[in-house]
This record gives sequence, structure tokens and C-alpha cells, in this order.
Amino acid sequence: MQIFVDADACPVVGIVEKVAKEHNVPVTLLCDTNHVLASDYSKVIVVGAGADAVDYKLISMQ
Repeated sequence: MQIFVDADACPVVGIVEKVAKEHNVPVTLLCDTNHVLASDYSKVIVVGAGADAVDYKLISMQ
């Protein structure tokens, strides 16, 4: 199992990371260049800015 989060302005990123870490589940946060994040636990993927850029990246990942 792995959790993927569209983290652009997502208010529960901290909660997701906390629970995932407790259960040893990897997390990938996706954001665009307008919402750059940093995390000690999650992998962070930054995509170019644009309407639905993160959504398109999410659906293209396997």
C-alpha cells in the first residue's frame, strides 16, 4: 500500500503523514510550483504550475 496526496492546499497533510508513519505506509505528496512542500517522511514530487497539473500527474503515475 502507498498513499498519494494532491497536497496543493491540502489541510490534512500532517495527519496523513502521522498516521501513515505509525503504520509504516509510504506517502507521496504531489504539489505544483506554487505550493512547494518539504517533508521528513514523505516523498515530494513538484510539478509545473497549471490548471490540474497535479491531477494529471497523479493519473499518469503507475
